[in-house]
Amino acid sequence: MANDTFSFSSPDDQDDQETAVLQPVAADGLFAAAATGTATPQQSDNGTNNHADNTAYVGEHVMASTTAKSHGKAARIAIITIFAVLLAALIAYFFVGRWYFQDKAAPGVHLGNVSVMGQTREELANTVKQQQNNTTVTFTAEGNSVKASLKDLGVTVDTDKTVDALLNAKTGDVAKLNIFDQPHIALTATTDKETAEQFVTDGLVDETDRAQIATVVYNKSTKQFDYTAGQDGKGPDINVVNAAVKEAVATPGENATVPVKIQTAKNPIDEASAQQTRFDANAKLGLKLTVDNGVNKSVTIPADTIASFLKPTVNKADGTMSLVVDRDAITKYVTSDSVTKELTVPKVTREVYITPKDEGGVEIGADKTLGVDGIEVTGAGDAPERLATAIEQNQSTDSTVAVKDSPYDVKQVEVPHNFDTANGDKWVHVDLTNQTATAYQGTTVVRKFNIASGKPTADGSMLSDTGTFYVYLKYESQTMVGEGYNQPGTPWISYYNGGEALHGVPAYMWGEHPIYVQQGIPGSHGCINMQVADAKWMYDFATIGTRVVVDGTTPTSGQALRPAGADATGWQGGNAS
Repeated sequence: MANDTFSFSSPDDQDDQETAVLQPVAADGLFAAAATGTATPQQSDNGTNNHADNTAYVGEHVMASTTAKSHGKAARIAIITIFAVLLAALIAYFFVGRWYFQDKAAPGVHLGNVSVMGQTREELANTVKQQQNNTTVTFTAEGNSVKASLKDLGVTVDTDKTVDALLNAKTGDVAKLNIFDQPHIALTATTDKETAEQFVTDGLVDETDRAQIATVVYNKSTKQFDYTAGQDGKGPDINVVNAAVKEAVATPGENATVPVKIQTAKNPIDEASAQQTRFDANAKLGLKLTVDNGVNKSVTIPADTIASFLKPTVNKADGTMSLVVDRDAITKYVTSDSVTKELTVPKVTREVYITPKDEGGVEIGADKTLGVDGIEVTGAGDAPERLATAIEQNQSTDSTVAVKDSPYDVKQVEVPHNFDTANGDKWVHVDLTNQTATAYQGTTVVRKFNIASGKPTADGSMLSDTGTFYVYLKYESQTMVGEGYNQPGTPWISYYNGGEALHGVPAYMWGEHPIYVQQGIPGSHGCINMQVADAKWMYDFATIGTRVVVDGTTPTSGQALRPAGADATGWQGGNAS
C-alpha cells in the first residue's frame, strides 16, 4: 500500500488549526512507523482517537514485539554457543587425535574386516599374525573337502610391511582423523600358485587320478638333481583356487568355504625341457664358490647349499622348465649366523711386556699376546650378486661380504717379577764364573745345567754380556749367522739380549754332547751354549718375558772347570756361536 498522508482540522477547535497526520495501517494492525521509528495508534470508527483503547492495544503489541525479539536473541546465542562448543570439540579432537594417533593406526582403518584403530606397531603385528593364523579356506568337490591355512596355500606374509601399510593407510593430519574414511587393508604377502594348486589337488583328488607335472628335485642322498616324468589326470579349477587365495589375503581372519570343479588336467611340461634343466642344475653343483671376509677367512659353499640356490621353474604357458637362481636364498645364506661367525675375527688386545715399573717400565721388545685386528661382518655386500652371476654363467668364483675393521688395542704388561718368595715367578741365572745356568721359581732352584759362554779374546768382543735381560724371541730351529760362523739347524733358541741366546749346539758340530760345554770352557761368540736336551728343557721353561740374569767373570785360562763325561767321545772340533 502506498504511503499516502492526509491532513484535516480538529472539529473541537476551529480556530486552532491543529493538523493530525494519518499513516497507513501495517499488516499487524499498527500504523507504519514514522521517521522516528514510533508506532502511531489506530483511528476509531467515528474519526476520533480512542486513547485508552489504543494505548492498551499498542502496549500489547510492543510487549509481544519485545518478547519475540528476546526469544530470537536467545536462540541466536544458543546457536552460537553450540557452534562454539562443536568447534572447540573439533579443534580439540584434531590436536589430541593428531598426537594420539601419530604412531597408531588411524580411525577407520581395518585389517580385512577387523578394525585396528588405535593399535600400536607391536599390537598391529600381533593382530596380523593372529588374523593370518585364523584364516582358513575349505575347498569342496564331489563330496570331498580339504581345509587349508594360508601357509598351506603357499602364502608368505610380510608382517612388517603389512603393519607399515596399516599405519600409512591414511596420510595427512586431517585425512588421518576422518572417521568416515574406512580403508580395508589386505595382508602384504607373496603367493605361490603351484603350492596352492598342489595342496588342493592332494586333498580333493585321489593320488592315482592326479595330473603330475614333471619335476626336477635335489636328492640329498645322491647329491644330484633327480627327474620325475609327468602324467595327465585330474585337477581342481585353478582359477577358482587362485581367486579364493586372493580373497583370503584381502580378508584375513575369515573362514571361507569354496566349491571347486574337478576337471581334466594335463602335464604341461615338455620332457626334453625338464631333462635339460636337470642336466644344467647338476653341472652347477660342481662349481667352487667361496665367501670371504677380504682378509684372512673364507667359507667354501657345499653342494647341498648350492642346490638350495637353484629353483627349477615351470612355465605352463609355453610348456617349458628352466633353472632360476634364487638371489634371496643366496643373501640369506651369506648373512646367516654360521657364515657370519666363520668370517668374523674377534679383536685381540696386544699385550706388550715392559720391565717392572720400579725398574723404569721399559718395553723389552716382546709381546705377551699378539694383537689381532677384529673383523666384523656388517652385511652381504656384493657377494650375493657376484655368486648369482657366477652360477648363472656356470663359473666358479670368490666373493666378499661387507666388513668393518677394528684395530687392536695395545696394553703394557709388566714382566713376571715375583722372585723373592719360594715357588715364585720363573727366572734364569747364568753364572759366567762357574759356567752354569740355573732355572729358578722365585727363590726355589728348579734345575741346573752346564754351559759354555762367549770365549775371551784380546778385545773382549765375544764375551757374553752381563746384566739383567728378558727372553724376547724364540725359535725351535734357526740358521744362526754371524761374523765367522754360519750354523744351520741350530736348535731350541731363546734370545734374551740382542743376538745373544740360550741354545743347543748342533749335533753335526760337536756330537750329542759337546765336550767344551761339559767341561765349562767358554767357546761361543757370545751365546750361552748348551747340550741339545738341556736347551730344549730351557726353551720350554723360559717363556717370553722370563728374566735372565747374567753375572760373574768369564774364565780366561782356557782350562776345563770340570771333567768331560764318558759320553763326550763324539767331539769333532769346530766353532760354536
